[in-house]
Amino acid sequence: MKKFRPILGISLLVQSITFFVLYLVNVEKKKNLAKAFAAFAAIGGVSGAVLLYAEYKERKMLKDFDAEEYYDDFDEFLDDLDDIDVSEDDIACSFENTEE
Repeated sequence: MKKFRPILGISLLVQSITFFVLYLVNVEKKKNLAKAFAAFAAIGGVSGAVLLYAEYKERKMLKDFDAEEYYDDFDEFLDDLDDIDVSEDDIACSFENTEE
């Protein structure tokens, strides 16, 4: 879906431009048909712009992501786990059949 979002956004924007041109052609001839083309142009333009903005926002977030800081925090978490002393006596797990 992530690779599909910018393609769909551009397609919807192109479709909305086409519907807007059809609206301009039919505005004097058939007013009901022209209103339908204008509505589809508006809906397609807004939805295409939203999809492209979401893709832009996600790419900007990935660009600003600091992987070194993330992994440093994870390494600290693993170091904290190493400090915990757990022995076999602390684990209460039995695989023996106790129904006898």
